[in-house]
Amino acid sequence: MAGIAMLLPDAQLCRQAEEVIKKKKHHVVYIKETTIDTVVLEARNAIAKGANIVISRGSQASAVKQHTNVPVVEIELTTQELGLSIVKAKKILKKKHPVIGIFFWKGMLGDTSKFEELFDVKIIRRDLDGDTSWVELVDEAIVRGMDFLISGEQCVNYANQKGVPAMLFRTTGEALQVALNNAEKMYYTSSVEQQSYAQFISVLDSAFNGIIKTDAEGSILLMNRVMEQFLKTTSGEVLGRHVTEVLEGLERDTFNRVLEGSMDSYSTFINTNYQALVVVVDPIAVEGMITGAIVSCNMMKRLNWDREENMREQFLRGFVAKGSLDELTARMPSLKKVADLAKLYAQSSSPILVEGKTAQELEDLCQGIHNYSLRRNGPFLVVNVAGIREDDQMRILFGEGEDKGLLMQANYGTIVIRAIDKLTLNSQYHLLQAIRKKRRVSSIVDNDNVQELDVRIIGCTSKNLVELKRSGRMRKDLYYLFQTFRLTVPDFTERKEDVRILVDEYVKKYMELYSRFHILTDEARDTIVNYYWEGNDLQLEAFCERLILTTRRRKITAEYVNYLLDELYNIRDKDEFEEEPIGELMNDELENLKTALLKYGGNRILTAKALNISTSTLWRRMKKYNLD
Repeated sequence: MAGIAMLLPDAQLCRQAEEVIKKKKHHVVYIKETTIDTVVLEARNAIAKGANIVISRGSQASAVKQHTNVPVVEIELTTQELGLSIVKAKKILKKKHPVIGIFFWKGMLGDTSKFEELFDVKIIRRDLDGDTSWVELVDEAIVRGMDFLISGEQCVNYANQKGVPAMLFRTTGEALQVALNNAEKMYYTSSVEQQSYAQFISVLDSAFNGIIKTDAEGSILLMNRVMEQFLKTTSGEVLGRHVTEVLEGLERDTFNRVLEGSMDSYSTFINTNYQALVVVVDPIAVEGMITGAIVSCNMMKRLNWDREENMREQFLRGFVAKGSLDELTARMPSLKKVADLAKLYAQSSSPILVEGKTAQELEDLCQGIHNYSLRRNGPFLVVNVAGIREDDQMRILFGEGEDKGLLMQANYGTIVIRAIDKLTLNSQYHLLQAIRKKRRVSSIVDNDNVQELDVRIIGCTSKNLVELKRSGRMRKDLYYLFQTFRLTVPDFTERKEDVRILVDEYVKKYMELYSRFHILTDEARDTIVNYYWEGNDLQLEAFCERLILTTRRRKITAEYVNYLLDELYNIRDKDEFEEEPIGELMNDELENLKTALLKYGGNRILTAKALNISTSTLWRRMKKYNLD
């Protein structure tokens, strides 16, 4: 049973302690006379016999603190006891205004600032647990004219050897009583905490969700059994580790924002051990101070999918996604917001629309969504319907006769329909029916062979679906279904941070490939980054390869980059790559053009400046609208 151990430096103090504990109810289980050489061993013996709090004094208390993990209550010398020792020292010295040294371990003494005035003495007070050794402290005090020393056994013996009278401090029953009272309060608090902790653990282990408690640094303090099952580990293996090291996919920066108080809470989805977990992080606040966090995890329902057997089958057929959202954002930091939203969408089975102009980034994003979802063990198929006739679209997507079609082949997985804006209205109708009814819709009606369909559909497009809806080329019901879970990948030319990273990546890649070494100046890098890369990262990579392969100088300058851009593409202005406006946008462009020309009296330079375009672009637009 837990209790209090009293480890005291002399027999007299032990007798006093026994007298004190006789007078009141206590939880003392161990009293022992100790020396500095035996106190740690005795403390460990006391702990083995059930003690969880130690009362000790001076250097012995310091040794117990250093070598054990139990709380230590130090016996403090009361002001009255110290005052009596000074009076006794003055009687021994019989000297007016003597210099008296008081050397104690930190924590043993109270306030002595008025002693010099009260007792007509000069006090030299030193703490013995600092960086300076006690021998040096005594020598230094002797040099300063110390007449008498009140301290522990070692310092007293050394002072006597140096010819300076000294006296051991004596602890009375009063100091022991104060120490015991403090220890009893600590014992009570510890008992309450242990009871609360036991109740807390009981609640945790009876919960249906996994729970982790962390400290203010994010290190794991405890974990319940459900979480152990989720992670397939034990509490002992993860205690002390940062929670983001154990829950892969939990973002450390965002988690730290909760601990810092800049976020009220944090929720996300992660995948671990082929399980999708909903994770919620809430701070633990005590009197306005955040002392840690509670991480709660709930498992999402698994799909009906035979993982191992079907994974092998899909791998052999090539229906496997390799990309991940984390890899995508590591390479393209500007896509982090899109990827974070994709992680949330990945937990739903609803159709997703991905808009963007860079085919490779769209495919990487789709693969990342698949691999972040419960469908990660299912097939992953990609089909481009651009340029395919209606009959072929129907056959490829929905099958015909014994041919299942790609939707059924992607069952329990993901199908990506590229150029979804190219689906015919008939194909759109059948796709909508397949999504609504969750069953195979064949181009040939066969009511006797209805097959359940459970597939996530991701549509990719580089077009404005709003215009298609307005013009009747896309069904409104299908449009709104896909618009609900929409991801828009920013244009490559707008993401200068990504372009800069890729420039350095491609330059390094081709220098290593062709065994070249070149220095790309900052001006040259800025020129490449600020160029309008209509062909996205493919054009950029090809340019970097050509740059490294053909340059004849060690240092690549902005002048050479501009020269090569002119040679290869002959155009530098972004507006040279503008797409033709359609519908209402064309009418707005014409009106703006007429207004500007009229305002500036036909002056092309002023008109182009007002419209924020080049004079060559102005000339082309005037020619297009027969205004030249």
